[in-house]
Amino acid sequence: MLREVYLSWSEMIRGVLEKWSVHRVEGVFDEVVVVGMGGSGIVGDYLQVLAAERGTIPVYVVKSHILPHFVDRDSLVLLISYSGNTLETLLAFKRAIMSELRVVVVSSGGLLEEEAKRKGVLHVGVPGGVVPRASLPSMLYSVLGLLDTSGYSIVTLKEAEKSAVFLDEVKSFVFEFSSVLAKWLYSECVVPGKLVVIATHTPMGVLALRFKNELNENSKLHVKVDVAPEWMHNDIVGCEAPLHRDYCVIEIVDLGDTTGRKLVEFMRSIYSEITDSFYRVELRGENTLEKLLYGSLIGGLTSTLLAELRGIDPLTTRTIELYKSKTIEIFRE
Repeated sequence: MLREVYLSWSEMIRGVLEKWSVHRVEGVFDEVVVVGMGGSGIVGDYLQVLAAERGTIPVYVVKSHILPHFVDRDSLVLLISYSGNTLETLLAFKRAIMSELRVVVVSSGGLLEEEAKRKGVLHVGVPGGVVPRASLPSMLYSVLGLLDTSGYSIVTLKEAEKSAVFLDEVKSFVFEFSSVLAKWLYSECVVPGKLVVIATHTPMGVLALRFKNELNENSKLHVKVDVAPEWMHNDIVGCEAPLHRDYCVIEIVDLGDTTGRKLVEFMRSIYSEITDSFYRVELRGENTLEKLLYGSLIGGLTSTLLAELRGIDPLTTRTIELYKSKTIEIFRE
């Protein structure tokens, strides 16, 4: 079951840690550009947040088939596709190779691995057999290890090892918490047909996005993400004369961030004018990596358990498969 995959994340991390120093990028690069879609693209989002906190060069995220014009031979381009068959990422790979860029590919196999080997490009393999969204630790830690070994350490091996221990310590609590949250979502949001809103503060906007994606794919729900303080400069005005009042709000809060906590509390004061349905997720962990993992595990388990309550298969994504069947036609030039 999908829930068992999420609960095995610490073991998944340890499997990657055994190969932490296997791959290396030679030379110096002045920026990292991560290309990926969906569950693979979120790896770039997490890297960007971790790099912004501790890195010395920028990390850019591209969720498209189009590479930015500024990418050059001093860039490190990481192309991530769990399946290795994502057409947008394959097109970006083709353009990167044509531009003679420095490229590394991360996948569990597929056409991307075949093309990387054919072009003599470094391929970092991750274990296959599960859906991309549940393989977040494999992809994330594979890249963290590659960067650390290549002289750009965002997360050290010791910190990575500690994060696996942390997941073991909180796993039981997270499952219980997620079970309660899933039941709340079902009774408070799904049954009455309310829109789920995930409210948080920077830099946890990437976690809210991940949580939304999990509810989209596993639970088959539309979800809105609101991130403070940007929310206070646009979306907030929509609460002054709302057309709909059928909302329920999940708050994601890092209690170690005093300003962030106050921002979310202000958000609640505004939301309270149109809803009384709130549920708070308070992040645990000693650092940003652990907090991202903690929140991601809650999102994965909650969305899977909610799918079970709805009688929905969390593994199937019919409309994504429909889109993929049309991509050759859509992207034909």
